Amino acid sequence: MLIANPQLCQIDYDRLIQMAQRSRGDIDSLILHWTAGHYHQVFDDYHLSVDNYGRLYAPVSDLTEILEHTWHRNQGTVGIALCCAFRAQANNGFDTDFGPEPPTALQIETLSRVVSILTQNLELPITPETVLTHCEAAAEDGYGPGSGDQQTRWDLWYLPDWPARQGLHPGGEVLRGKAAWYQVRSSRNGREVKI
Repeated sequence: MLIANPQLCQIDYDRLIQMAQRSRGDIDSLILHWTAGHYHQVFDDYHLSVDNYGRLYAPVSDLTEILEHTWHRNQGTVGIALCCAFRAQANNGFDTDFGPEPPTALQIETLSRVVSILTQNLELPITPETVLTHCEAAAEDGYGPGSGDQQTRWDLWYLPDWPARQGLHPGGEVLRGKAAWYQVRSSRNGREVKI
C-alpha cells in the first residue's frame, strides 16, 4: 500500500545501523527490488525504500517484521526497494527500457551502501545467496524472466554500473560489487564512508 506521508518514516544511517543490530541473528537474506512506481512513492510492502535523491525510508521499526515483498521468501528477509521504474519494460534485460523514471546513480549508490551497512551489522556475507535482486529470487523460484509466468518479476535484472563500466550489467552483480567496495572502504578508514 502507498504511504501517504513518507517523510514521517525517513531515517538516517545511524537509525539503520540500530535497526540492523537489533535484528542480528534473525535475518538471513536481503532481497532488492524496485517499486515500478514513481520516484517519491513509498510502499509499505518493503522494510526500506530509497527515493531518487537517495533518501532512505523505513515504514517499519523492526526489520524482522514479515512483509509481502517476495513470494515464499518473506520470513527472515529484509525487502529493500528503489522508488522508480514506472512503466519500465524488460526487453531482453541487457536492453531494458527503464521508463521515464529510471534508477538514478544516487539510488544505486545508496542501495549499495544500505546493503553494506546491513550485511555488516547483521553479520551476513555479501553473496548471491544472502543478497539477491527480486529477479534473481524469481529465477530460482520459477517465475523470473523466461519462465512464461504471468507474474514474472524482473526487478533489477540489469543495471548500469557507473562510473566503472558502460552499458547494462546483471543487477545483482553490480549491487553486491558496490556493497563490497563500501565495506572495504569502511574497514580501511575505520568508519562509515559518506557518499
